[in-house]
Amino acid sequence: MATKKGIIVTVIILGAIAAGSSVTWLLPQNRGSSIVVSDYGNELEGVKEKHALIMTEMSSNLKSMLNKTLSPDDYTTMAQTSSAQTTSLISELIESNPPTEWKLSYLNYAEALKKYNDYLTESIALASKMKSGISDNDMSDETSKLDSLMNDTSSFIAKSNETKP
Repeated sequence: MATKKGIIVTVIILGAIAAGSSVTWLLPQNRGSSIVVSDYGNELEGVKEKHALIMTEMSSNLKSMLNKTLSPDDYTTMAQTSSAQTTSLISELIESNPPTEWKLSYLNYAEALKKYNDYLTESIALASKMKSGISDNDMSDETSKLDSLMNDTSSFIAKSNETKP
């Protein structure tokens, strides 16, 4: 049976969470800001470096999950975080509003990031299937989809590199 002290502590915690959430919705949002970029080459290289770090980490995590040294739940949490980071990188590229000579390279890299996000989504689906049990045939199909999405990502990265001014 719950004690009064436990109930009071729980109510206080829930109240703090509700108050924090309310503040987030009540504070005005500054939606008019944009990123000011003066060196578009360095901006794109910075995004590429961040993306490379994400890809390296998630590749290692996927291998660990497939080898059953990382749980599907832990992998899913990491993949969701990486997906949010990738979405942030897409926004960074779009909001930088590159000049005409950089536009195609930026668009190609944004497409690479979108394909990578698709890869992460598909890998989360694989983790879910592994958690509930997956046949060898389904595992082969899933890894083929992941390989295809990674090839698409690499293709768009190459196109971005080719279209740099």
